[in-house]
Amino acid sequence: MVFSNHSIVILVNASGSVLDRLAVCNIPGVRIVEADFAAGETVCCAALQLSHDCSREELQVRLRAWAGARGWSVAVAPGPETG
Repeated sequence: MVFSNHSIVILVNASGSVLDRLAVCNIPGVRIVEADFAAGETVCCAALQLSHDCSREELQVRLRAWAGARGWSVAVAPGPETG
């Protein structure tokens, strides 16, 4: 499968299921290029750089459903282009 699109994804968990490397390793249809996590007493967030096989718009729809089922919020932004 070719992963030609790149995006930055921010996941935020204030009361959902655990947000860690294991939780994000199985996002469907993507390859994680880089992942950074930060946690406080009541909130955790992840910044992910992803390569994916679909448009950014489709990725956002898919991730909102995937993250929402876990009680997380998600934002998707254009990622660095590789050449």
